[in-house]
Amino acid sequence: MPKKVGTTRWRKQRRKEYLEKKEYRYYIFCEGEQTEPLYFEGFKRMIEDNPIYKDMVLIEIEPCAVETMRVIGMAERYVRKNGIDRGQIWCVYDKDSFLAKDFNGVAERVDKLNLEKPELQYHAAWSNECIEFWFILHFAYYTSNNHRSEYV
Repeated sequence: MPKKVGTTRWRKQRRKEYLEKKEYRYYIFCEGEQTEPLYFEGFKRMIEDNPIYKDMVLIEIEPCAVETMRVIGMAERYVRKNGIDRGQIWCVYDKDSFLAKDFNGVAERVDKLNLEKPELQYHAAWSNECIEFWFILHFAYYTSNNHRSEYV
C-alpha cells in the first residue's frame, strides 16, 4: 500500500508531556546534624519505597551544623557549586534563642533569592522554640513549669 503524503499536517500529534519523566527536586538544608536529617530521611525512605514516586522525586538532605543565617549561606554555596538551576531549596532551622534579625534574616534572604530564578525556589522552615514541649504534650498531659533543658 502506498504511503500517504502530507498526513502529518492533519493528524493529531502525540503529546510529549505524557512521555517525559517529570522530576521534582528537593534539597533540604538542616541546622542540626542528627535530629532534623533523621526526620527527613524517614520521609525520603517513604517516598523512595513508593513505586509511583521513587523515579520522579529527588531528595537530598544536607546537615549543616550551623546557626540560622549560615544555613541559607551553605544552601546558596551548594546550589552554585553543583550548578542546580531548578528545584526547591528548603532551609530548616530552630527558633531557639537566636536574635530576631538572624531569625527573620533567613526569610528575607529567601524572598530576595526567589525573585532571581523562578525555577529555583528557596523556602524557610523553622520549628518553635519549645518544640520539645509540643512533643511531650502530644503523648501526655503535662502541666509543670519547666525550662526547655528539663524536657529531655
